[in-house]
Amino acid sequence: MVTRAILFDLFGTLVHFKVQVPVVSIVGTYRRSTMPWLSEALSRELPDARFEEFLDAITAVTAEIIRGRPPLYAEVPSRARFERALTRMGLDATIAAASGERLSLKHMEHLASAVELPAGYGDVLRDLKRRFRFGVVSNFDHAATARGILDRFEITPLLDAAVISEEVGRRKPHPDIFLGALERIGVERTEAVFVGDSPADDLVGAKDAGLRVIWVNADDRLLPADVPAPDAVVRTLAELSDVLS
Repeated sequence: MVTRAILFDLFGTLVHFKVQVPVVSIVGTYRRSTMPWLSEALSRELPDARFEEFLDAITAVTAEIIRGRPPLYAEVPSRARFERALTRMGLDATIAAASGERLSLKHMEHLASAVELPAGYGDVLRDLKRRFRFGVVSNFDHAATARGILDRFEITPLLDAAVISEEVGRRKPHPDIFLGALERIGVERTEAVFVGDSPADDLVGAKDAGLRVIWVNADDRLLPADVPAPDAVVRTLAELSDVLS
């Protein structure tokens, strides 16, 4: 089976969050969060708001969004999540919309600063690009931030397509987001492999879309029983060349 293209997940695969970003659990899903930093931004934006109340509201709204994703996996933009949290706190709709937008942008600015490209990954990608077409398929609720990260680490010039969930309105693991990337690149699903770190989003989604999958498992995690086995496993992207040879 000839491989013509590689589709990459973005966060946790191409770029990583720095270790100082705290990990929180929301509806059983562990994710890195810069929310504690927002206390200062909230006090400037809404001096009378209590950060504890905001944190409860944004956590509750996020949990609602996560529970409501299946089966369509529609994306909710970051600004809408913040607006819903402020509305939940009792703010006027107009104020909630404007302040939610500004707080979302501050949050995204800080989040982007917490991302790094692991040493050597740029060289790995440039080497692979000599042999394959490239795409990125990312779950992210603020596409401008995701694209800014791709630009900052000079990944954008290597890409034939970048599909961000906020722009297309659909999230992994829904197969449509994978198939949309393949259409943009111009290859069949049998000619592509997906590389990602999330069992639930990447392995399940890519397999449902008919793709072969390489699981990035840097921490030797156990594969959940309800997740299909990947076609290969790597600890870092440096191993991709050998796997795809």
